[in-house]
Amino acid sequence: MITKILIAVDGSSHSLKGVEFGAEVAKGLSAKILLYHVVKPYNLPDSLREFAKAEHMATIDADLLKIGAQHLLAGALDAARKAGLKEVEIEADEGPIARSIVARAKSFGADLIVIGSRGMGDVEGMLRGGVSHRVETLAKCPVLVVK
Repeated sequence: MITKILIAVDGSSHSLKGVEFGAEVAKGLSAKILLYHVVKPYNLPDSLREFAKAEHMATIDADLLKIGAQHLLAGALDAARKAGLKEVEIEADEGPIARSIVARAKSFGADLIVIGSRGMGDVEGMLRGGVSHRVETLAKCPVLVVK
């Protein structure tokens, strides 16, 4: 029986469809859901950070990425609540995306992972295989990939 569902959220249109679809599944099964976003670690070496500051160049701050993650999760939470779900948790984390999703699904006790088929990935993701493919490969529970 499916009692807990982890839904990966990255802000893409496929991710939003995943939230909507996963919420409907959870509603039908009276399952709890965890909306989960992973921020890829962003470490700019101190020397480059100082250079950018001296040249008045903008850099991306890790705190800004965390604020963005909370904004994405708030939107996903709103979509889940509109579907009629009450037992919804949100969480953001930092780390390798696919491995973090699988590890959190395991610690949450998820019976199902829902993930969009195409996310906000980069060229590396296209060459090595997308996050959804890696999650399918690594996960011990069923993975529902939403297009």
